[in-house]
Amino acid sequence: MSNPGDSIRSKERRRAQFIQKTIGEIARPAIAVLIALALGALVIYLVGEDPIYAYKQLFYGAFGGWGAFSATLQYTTPLLFTGLAVGFAFRSDVSNIGVEGQMLFGAMAAGLVGYYVHLPMIIHLPLTIIAAMLAGGLWAVFPALGKVKLGLNELVLCMMLNPMASKLTSYLSSYPFKAPGPTNKTYDIMATAVLPQFTPFSQLNAGFILALVTIAVFWFIENRTVRGYELKMVGLNPLFAEQAGIGIDKSIYQVFFISGALAGLAGAEQVLGVYRAYYDGFSPGFGFDGIAVAMLAKNSPIGIAVSALLLGALNSGGIAMQMMTSVTRDIVKVLEAIIILLLAAEFAINWYKVRRNRARQSENRR
Repeated sequence: MSNPGDSIRSKERRRAQFIQKTIGEIARPAIAVLIALALGALVIYLVGEDPIYAYKQLFYGAFGGWGAFSATLQYTTPLLFTGLAVGFAFRSDVSNIGVEGQMLFGAMAAGLVGYYVHLPMIIHLPLTIIAAMLAGGLWAVFPALGKVKLGLNELVLCMMLNPMASKLTSYLSSYPFKAPGPTNKTYDIMATAVLPQFTPFSQLNAGFILALVTIAVFWFIENRTVRGYELKMVGLNPLFAEQAGIGIDKSIYQVFFISGALAGLAGAEQVLGVYRAYYDGFSPGFGFDGIAVAMLAKNSPIGIAVSALLLGALNSGGIAMQMMTSVTRDIVKVLEAIIILLLAAEFAINWYKVRRNRARQSENRR
């Protein structure tokens, strides 16, 4: 007969472990950003500006009032989707760096279904979002096919498919589906496909809530379901997962499709909530920034939310900093580069430690 005290202690232990893990997931991106800000302050000082004043303007530009904060959340929203898309794939040992192209196809599908389909909003809006997810997911199947059927490296395939997606969507918005006018864009979507905005003075829309719900769902799947555990096991130890009866090839297809569908959601949010049409070149690189978000968060859904908010704040505040000082927004890219270098250094150190431990174990066996 089990002891009730043991059960209570076990629950308390799990709760403490969860709290400790959550704090670590939040602290890691925050520390990396603080280090980047410290190094960025040195750069600002060397160009002749006051780092404290510049960062003060950056902070107020990101969090100084509802208008600034809503702009920060607007910048954060696509990064939540693309960061989750990359992190979900990386966690399952699938290197999907083609999120940018998958997002573009999702955005194009949202623009076309949003204009050419005429249905009540209760049907039209969900249908448009689903179309974007399908388009992003199907474009992501191509590197999965190359990896599974031909044994090709998915990194190379994704790097090839990104510019292909950019050129194809550019052609579609410039010729067959181009709206009249000098701008390369599709026709404006119907009102029944528009994501509601929180205020008339902000482009922050219901896509932000959808992103938070998506992160919560994926956290639950990864930590509370059998399939989530299986996909995590594929990433940790593919050989063991295969011996346990988990289909590796099937998992690769699923991970790529789901990752691409999440990228498609990012494109849908931009088209349905921000631009109300597909604009050629609308993305400043949300898919590539998603890689930095996922790396910074170590692919954790909670960490991705924090990392996306931090990078969103840098981009939003960078506009105000450029207006109030002589420091351009390019300093934000410098800060992001510093963060990536810190992550690369951490990866190199961990890799060296693993190699050293393996070498010591092999020597002890001798």
